[in-house]
Amino acid sequence: MLPQSIRIKFQKVNVLKFISHLDLCRTMKSALLRAGVPVWYTEGFNPHPKMVFSLPLSIGTESECEYVDIKITEDMPFDEIKERLTGALTPDMAILDVYAPEMKFQEIGYATYEITPYQSYDLSPLSKDEVNIVKRTKKGEATVNVKDRIVSVSENNGKIYMILSADTERFVNPEHLLALCQSEDHRIVRKEVYTRDMKIFR
Repeated sequence: MLPQSIRIKFQKVNVLKFISHLDLCRTMKSALLRAGVPVWYTEGFNPHPKMVFSLPLSIGTESECEYVDIKITEDMPFDEIKERLTGALTPDMAILDVYAPEMKFQEIGYATYEITPYQSYDLSPLSKDEVNIVKRTKKGEATVNVKDRIVSVSENNGKIYMILSADTERFVNPEHLLALCQSEDHRIVRKEVYTRDMKIFR
């Protein structure tokens, strides 16, 4: 039945880690138009492609699991959409998959991050009974204990892996934890997103 909902999985790596969410939206919109994907437009005085993105990404963080939902007004095979968009985007924003959504963005609960440190660091603060970070709220800054939002922290082959809460209300930015670990020079890549019951998000 048309319009049909489509989910696009893509990466945002290298220099694209510095572009804002607004610029990302503009880039995807332009790519859809150049690719000739029959996107469904909103109605009104200023119609625009209907796009819904998953978790916004912090500036400076890369990702191999970004998602955007669109609707199309004509039948088009998923493989063709992927091929067309691939030709309209740079490899740093490569299209990884195109499919019919199986879950809602509201079901996202956790995310895995791979951190490559370029200097010494100390993970011991994350093992304490309390892991306090300063978060900005509508009322200003507040100190929050996020210990129960850290699922795991591990090391392997010189890299750090963290599974953290990604829920809208309980989101933990890995940069805040790395600051506690005295790590100032590193690369962060979001590798995978999960539902609240730890199923891989699709």
